[in-house]
Amino acid sequence: MRISDCEWLHATKHQTWDALTDPAVLQKCIPSCAQVTRLSANDYHVSLQPKVDGASTPYEGEIMFSEIDETYSCTLAFEGKGAASGMVIGTAQINLSDRENGTRLTYAVAACVGGKLGELGEKHVTAGAQRIIDKFLTALGAHVAALPREPAPRPAEAPEPRGIRNPVMTWAVPVLVAVVLVGYHTFFR
Repeated sequence: MRISDCEWLHATKHQTWDALTDPAVLQKCIPSCAQVTRLSANDYHVSLQPKVDGASTPYEGEIMFSEIDETYSCTLAFEGKGAASGMVIGTAQINLSDRENGTRLTYAVAACVGGKLGELGEKHVTAGAQRIIDKFLTALGAHVAALPREPAPRPAEAPEPRGIRNPVMTWAVPVLVAVVLVGYHTFFR
């Protein structure tokens, strides 16, 4: 299954990036999400409780961010397993760019499904995945649009270089030490 598209969000890139990496925002925006827990700086555990035909089918999974170019792009690897429904494994490439006083989020998802979920066929699985993505992006768009617009934080200033700051001193100090030593040995020995 492959899905790619783009979405315009009424927020700055850094606000969109912050929302995409905040477990509380992810939990709020992912459809049927029960919990998102950050395991490390780039790894998340996700618990889903989707209802299929009126029955709850719990899924447990993980999302790992990689190839991170903060506020610009990343790759997500994800996997999920549900005891009754099967499994999902895939990747998503996400790119953010400034567009029309907001952010353009471009995505490309590639995934494989197995078990009972895989038996539905690619057409139904792709349509279901597109609905989930659309619901997520709608919720994310509403979340970031409600935020007060903030300018991007300034990059941290580079620390002052350590050591001798005057290039003349880089050669003058050793020469001065050599002159003192030669003078001492010449006049006082």
